[in-house]
Amino acid sequence: MTPDIAIVPASEWPELIALFERCNRTDSIELPLYLNTDLAPTMAAARFGDTLVGGIVMYGYFAIEAVIAVDPAWRRRGIGRQLVDQVARWAQARGGSWLVLADEAGACVAPFAAALDLQRLNVEVLLHLDPAQVPPLPVLPPNWHVRLAETDDAAVVTAIIADAFGDPVEKVEAFVADCITNPVHRFVIGEIAGIPVAVLRLLRDEQRVMIATFGVRREQQGRGYGRLLLLTTLHRLLTAGYTDIRIEVEEHNTPAYHLYQACGFVPYRRYGQYGRRS
Repeated sequence: MTPDIAIVPASEWPELIALFERCNRTDSIELPLYLNTDLAPTMAAARFGDTLVGGIVMYGYFAIEAVIAVDPAWRRRGIGRQLVDQVARWAQARGGSWLVLADEAGACVAPFAAALDLQRLNVEVLLHLDPAQVPPLPVLPPNWHVRLAETDDAAVVTAIIADAFGDPVEKVEAFVADCITNPVHRFVIGEIAGIPVAVLRLLRDEQRVMIATFGVRREQQGRGYGRLLLLTTLHRLLTAGYTDIRIEVEEHNTPAYHLYQACGFVPYRRYGQYGRRS
């Protein structure tokens, strides 16, 4: 049997979200379902008639990162394979690439990947902040200042991110322009003697904060400004009442991993990125 797999409007998202939550409870996992991302995800439903049997959440357009879920009552019928194949077809039609994200705690991840000849290409570690492990703020340099970016700081934020990550300025400029006017996103700038040297981005909702796009100008790296910006931001968030604070890092990015742990973050989930090597 082949389910009908189709992209659905936002009005049908609650049913899909409920399916993902059901899978989380059944498998003791936490599938990465992020609705407040830089661009809204695309969601697709797999149905037999009116019965929802599976779902897909896709982040990105040309480079798709997909999360799939199959209703526990409908597993072992090839639906997962068909969901992955559909993601691959959509990516191919767009001239892009694709990956499937999976919570490594799931017992079915390894056998499923083996059955579909998928290779684990990378692992992202999600860390949660333990407020009890956040170190006190050090004595701050007298010329150190941290502030929230305003709309007219777009060029400053763009310059730091492009320099820190080596990304094309025009792409960073478009990304910053989209985020800096979105109330879900707030950039935080660290300055030394009035010169912006570091930036990070906060994705916020009423209960949770995700820290992302964290970078320091290359010529200023190694001087502790990144740690100062992160710690200053964490103390302000905790004072404001936020306790669910998260950050992600590639498993093999040892310097960043150690920095986050030193600032009070503890590993929470490991998300594998699965695909087929070209």
